[in-house]
Order: sequence, then structure tokens, then C-alpha cells
Amino acid sequence: MKTKILISAANGIIMNSLIKTLKKNFYVIGIDSEVHGSGAYICDEFYLSPKGTDIRFLNFLKNLGKKVEYIFLFVDEEINLINKNRKKLSSIIKKIIISNNKTLNICLNKSKFHNFCIKNNFNVPGLNYKKKMLAKPIFGRGSKNIFEITNFNDFKFFKSKQKYIVQQFIKGKEYTVDCLFDKNGKIIFALPRIRIVHKGVSIVGQIVKDKNVLLEINKISNKLKFFGPINIQLIKDKRGKIWFLEINPRLSGSVEFSIKAGFNPLNYFIPKRKFVISKIKYNKVFKRSLIINKE
Repeated sequence: MKTKILISAANGIIMNSLIKTLKKNFYVIGIDSEVHGSGAYICDEFYLSPKGTDIRFLNFLKNLGKKVEYIFLFVDEEINLINKNRKKLSSIIKKIIISNNKTLNICLNKSKFHNFCIKNNFNVPGLNYKKKMLAKPIFGRGSKNIFEITNFNDFKFFKSKQKYIVQQFIKGKEYTVDCLFDKNGKIIFALPRIRIVHKGVSIVGQIVKDKNVLLEINKISNKLKFFGPINIQLIKDKRGKIWFLEINPRLSGSVEFSIKAGFNPLNYFIPKRKFVISKIKYNKVFKRSLIINKE
């Protein structure tokens, strides 16, 4: 019998082929607050959920969580709500694959993450004005509501907004690193991927073996205790210097690339099955097409 898992954001444009892949080893129950999408038809079961900012999401997840062995969330707002209400979900909290409270509080807040990096001597884009900067929501995901700043007036405008952080633009190769950690915060495996084409989400990516990137991942994971699949976004500039952009304490939307390359972090949670990482297809370029939902 297949292990039953619950995944959120099942109707997302990136989820179509990922769900099909997961169904090879798992019985997939999908949830989403959006009505339209192909996930509702691909999942073994699908349920329309409250939004991750809605307190009703807690009881919804509590009731549905009884049906599954593990819960994987793709939406930061859902993780943030759960992190603040762990006691209300005590009956299923062990099924929810998330990191500890302290780690989540740092990683879900871009301002706190910036301060953490400065305090622990990790390179992070500066806050002082430069000719090119990026304004990002402190609480946000993907490229939504990110603005390019090229003049001082816009810099001052966004600097005055408490819900935004304005950072210097770092030119270089952008990486997403899919990682897997055990319950003790020990890294099991990490797979870097260069983002070649992206439109809010990655469309084309190249799997690489970069020792310097992996070294930095190990360093930062010694300071933050993670559990389960997470993804780390960073930039490597032309001098080889590595800059952390953000850490998403959850599965990446583009984890499909890592799975195709031979690393499926969810397989770690199949009971009584030894977790084995197959031969990784390094240097290979992977592409995917998006399923755009039309009403």
C-alpha cells in the first residue's frame, strides 16, 4: 500500500507533472484555496481549502491530516500560520514536515534573515543605496511584488515601507539548492541547480556539482536547524563570491528538476524503505512547460 501524503498548492501551474511523479510512490491528497487548476483532477483526492492566512485553515488541516502519514506544504503563509499555532495542531503536528519555531521565524521573514546573515558572517546583499536595487516584501514568495529600483526617490519610498526590504542587486549566476535534513538537523543531501530561464518560477535549470556552494550550505545549516526538504536561493558572482538571497523552509516549487536528476527528497519518508539517492545527472539541463489555468 502506498504511503499517503498531503500536499498544498496542488492547483499551482508548476504542480501538474510533479504530482504525476509523486503518484508513482505515494497516494497523493492535494489541497488548494484556488478552485481552478489541473491538480484537482490529477491527485488521488483533492479538497478545496481555506487560504493559508485564514484561521479556519487550522481545523481544515487538522481534520484532513488524520487521513495521511505526512504533510508537505508549499505555501509560506500556511507554514507561518501553523508555526504560530502548533498547540492547536498537536494531534497531527508530527505529520507536518517543518523545521523548528526559531528557524521558521528567521527564514519566513526576509528582514530577520538578513540580520541573521550579517550576525553570522554570511554574505547577503547590502541595504545602502546603489544604482540598482531590489525591493522585496518581507513576507513573500516567488517574484510576486518585487520591484527593481534604479533611482534614489524610489529607494526612499520603499525604504519607508515597513513591509519591504530594499537590497542591492547582485549580478551573477542564481542558484536554487534543494536540500534534505533529518530530525537532528543533519544534512542528508543537497543538490544545486543554476536557474537559466525563469518566469516567476524556474522553467529551465541546470543541475551542477559546486563544492563552494555546498560548503556554504553546510555552514549555514550548522547555524539553523532544519528538518525535511528545504530550498536555498543564492547568487554566485563573477569573482566566485556566494551571496544568500533567502531560505525557503519547505519544498521548492521547482523540486521537480531535482527529482528528474535523481534526487527525490520525499522518498526519505517512505516507511521501511531505505532512502537511496540514485546516480545524479549532473550538468544536465532540464526544461518544463507550465500549465496555465484559464477561466
